[in-house]
Amino acid sequence: MELLIALAIFSVLVMLSYRSVELLLDAQRSNGERQVVLQQWQRAVVLLERDLHQVVARGQNTGFGTVLPSIHVPDDGLLALTRGGNPDVGWELRNGGQGQMRSYLQRVEYVLEEGKLLRRSWDWVDHAESTEPVELVLLNADVTDVTLRFMDDKKTWQPASEWAGKVLPRAVELTLRHEKLGEIKRLFVIYL
Repeated sequence: MELLIALAIFSVLVMLSYRSVELLLDAQRSNGERQVVLQQWQRAVVLLERDLHQVVARGQNTGFGTVLPSIHVPDDGLLALTRGGNPDVGWELRNGGQGQMRSYLQRVEYVLEEGKLLRRSWDWVDHAESTEPVELVLLNADVTDVTLRFMDDKKTWQPASEWAGKVLPRAVELTLRHEKLGEIKRLFVIYL
């Protein structure tokens, strides 16, 4: 009889400890997912900040007689810009010093596609439409909306739909809505 009572008490303790371990593992899994999303967001902010700090006043020649502004909102994207600071230090080493030197300028575009925030980059500012970009997924999923505002020379904010892109903005405000992170606003100052 004593043995049955001891087994019953032991089984109750095992069930309680199993449930608490299960709850801890669920909490750890949930925190791990949130941590991954936060790390992705931090990387996206760093890349966007670097791109905006390196923006230069150089438009993109489309090859069809039009020149796109150096920073603008494309019809199918969020933000397109020309940035500097893209060194090609290995050009001398390719083909025994006969390699083609690449410009230090780079064309970058941010796109929201199927809930993913993407960064596309080309090594040349004036590139053909058929040129494939280097694509980097910044946020994997669950991005519901991204809006931009631009501060002009008169220090007034303009929504992305009204931004003409004739001159470089003084600042860019990004508002991102994410299912797990909620709404996040970030202000990027452009150093001229």
